[in-house]
Amino acid sequence: MKKIIAIAVASAFVAPSVLAEVVVYGVAAPSVEYSKISDTTSSDLTRVRLVDNLSRIGFKGTDKLDNGLKLLWQVENRVYIGTGDQSRGFNTRDTFVGVEGNFGRVVVGTAMFDLPFQARFDYLRGLINYNETINGVQGSINQSQARLSNLAQYTSPVFLGGAQVNALYDFGAKTTAGNYQGYQATATYKFSMLKVGATYKQNNDTNTVGQQTGALVNSTVTPTAEAFLKNYLVGATLTPVNGLDVSVMWDRKKTKASTAAAEIRQDAWAIGANYATGKHGFGVHYGKIGNQKNMSTGLTSDDTGAYLVAGQYKYALSKQTYMHASVGYTKNDINASYSMGTTYVTGGSVSPAAVPGMKVTTIAAGVTTSF
Repeated sequence: MKKIIAIAVASAFVAPSVLAEVVVYGVAAPSVEYSKISDTTSSDLTRVRLVDNLSRIGFKGTDKLDNGLKLLWQVENRVYIGTGDQSRGFNTRDTFVGVEGNFGRVVVGTAMFDLPFQARFDYLRGLINYNETINGVQGSINQSQARLSNLAQYTSPVFLGGAQVNALYDFGAKTTAGNYQGYQATATYKFSMLKVGATYKQNNDTNTVGQQTGALVNSTVTPTAEAFLKNYLVGATLTPVNGLDVSVMWDRKKTKASTAAAEIRQDAWAIGANYATGKHGFGVHYGKIGNQKNMSTGLTSDDTGAYLVAGQYKYALSKQTYMHASVGYTKNDINASYSMGTTYVTGGSVSPAAVPGMKVTTIAAGVTTSF
C-alpha cells in the first residue's frame, strides 16, 4: 500500500506550514533462480543464485495549479536484493515532471520505457509477466524496447467511447556524423470484451539495434547517418470472463546499420493468457521469432529465429504481497542468440546473449511485496 507522508516545516518564529505531500512507494522482489544454458559454442552453464526482480523505491507528488491544471512529478530509483546490474541507481527508472488537464497529460523526463514496452499494459495484458527474472515472451520478442533517457510523452483522454492515443518523442543526440532522434505513437480502442492497439516506433541515424536501440539511461548512442530502426506492433486482448486476459501480438522490426548497409527485416508473433481467481494467478505464453530477411537481395538468412515459452503462477499472501514461481525456455536456431530474462543468465551485461544456437532454461521462485 502506498504510504503518504506529509512534509511540514515549522519555525520557532513563524506559524507551521505544510509545503507539499509526497507519496513514497516501492517494491521489494527477491527470487531464487536456477538457470541452464546448453548447446553453446563454449562450456554449458548451470547455476543457482539469488536475483532481483526490479526492486525499486520512488517518490511522487502532485500540485493543483491556479489555472485548473495539475502538475505531477516522480523520481523512481532502482535498488537491488541479489544479483543485478548494480551500476544503475538514483533516478534510473521513470523520472519526470508533467501537467495534466482536460486535454490529457504531457510529461518530460528520463529513464522511461518506450511505447512498445508500454503496450503490454495498454493492450497486451495477457502477456504480462509476474516477475522480471523471466522477462516474458512479449518483452523477449519485441527487440526494439528501450528505457529512454531524454523524452517527452503525451497521453490523450479517452474519447469516442473507448479510443486513446499516446505520442512520444526521443530528443536523441546530434553530432557531425548524424542527428539521432526518434518518435513513436500508439492508438488503442476498447469495446466490450476486446481491446485492440497498434504502435509504431522509428529511430533515425542510429546504428545500435535490438533492445539497446535508443538513448538509454545506462548507455549512449553513436549517431550514424542514414541508419534507422522501424518497429510495427499490433495486438489485442480479449477478456471473455472476469479475470481472464488472452492476448495476441505481431511485431515487425526493420533496421539499417549505415548508408551502405542493407535493410534487414524480421517478424515475430506471440500469444498468451493470464487468469486470476481469488488468491491465485496463472499464465502461459508462447512466442516465435522468424528469420531475418535482406530487403536489398530478397534473401532470407536461414536459422536466425527462435521460439520461447513460459509458464507462471502466483499466490496472494496479502493485498501487498504475493509469492510466485515461473519457468521459461528459449530455443535458438543455430545463428540466433536470444535469451529470456533481465538477470543476464550468461553472466554478461547485455541481452540478448551473444552465443548462437543456445538453449536457455530458467526457473525462478520468489516473493514480491509493495508499499
